[in-house]
Amino acid sequence: MTCSDHTFIIPAYKGSDFIEECIISLKQQTLNSKIIITTSTPSSFVFDISRKYNIEIYINKNGNNIANDWNFAYKMCQTKYLTLAHQDDIYLPEYTEQCLNYAEIPANSDSLMIFTDYKEIAGDHKKKVSLIIFVKKALLSVFLLKNNIKSNFLKRSILSFGNPISCPSVMFNVKNIGPFEFSEEYQYNIDWEAWLRLAKKEGKFIYINKKLMVHRLHDESQTFIQIQNDNRYKEEEKIFQSIWNKPFARLIMKIYKYSSSLNVQKPY
Repeated sequence: MTCSDHTFIIPAYKGSDFIEECIISLKQQTLNSKIIITTSTPSSFVFDISRKYNIEIYINKNGNNIANDWNFAYKMCQTKYLTLAHQDDIYLPEYTEQCLNYAEIPANSDSLMIFTDYKEIAGDHKKKVSLIIFVKKALLSVFLLKNNIKSNFLKRSILSFGNPISCPSVMFNVKNIGPFEFSEEYQYNIDWEAWLRLAKKEGKFIYINKKLMVHRLHDESQTFIQIQNDNRYKEEEKIFQSIWNKPFARLIMKIYKYSSSLNVQKPY
């Protein structure tokens, strides 16, 4: 089956060892969508991949950061729905069909985005189990009674103590969101800041409590790089200060940092 309302766009960066696995997972969806590759770092590697799988490729000639790459990809979308497929991740076969089933319910016609639960793989890395992770899971408890929320207050509340929404799992309702740009002020928390702005718009956030994608963490991923430096904490504090007053934001950050220092490590 084919869906003409949804596009997967892969913002490819340099030469990922995992992009082919990502593409195969998109090709194996129970409901097939249009697939596009965008890149600001064109290479023979990415051109060969696009030819091998007969995928259109568009070059972002002005790309200089992640947000810019995502903005270029967002603008390339010509369909109602869009998923920015992260090149290192894997989408389980029912991802598209499940997301569209929820999005196309008449009562959800005002949706802004649909997002799902996810699995994680990280090779030899260790999973950090901390208070932060439990808090993020708890923030989604608002969806236990209903799989969608429309209230601007509730949408903002699930983002008030951290970002529980996995960016690669998100299917955007481009038609309802309209023109949109990710902030180039951020490198790690681009998505969190974007969700906070979307939470102010009229429309629903829809959560599918099923693991429909696999997120990969590895040494060269931007997620892993940002976690290893202080940039993550600087950005998080900046966002907390935009939500709360400065003294309370500083208190939250102290708890975050203390929690990180007590992380229990276990294999993925």
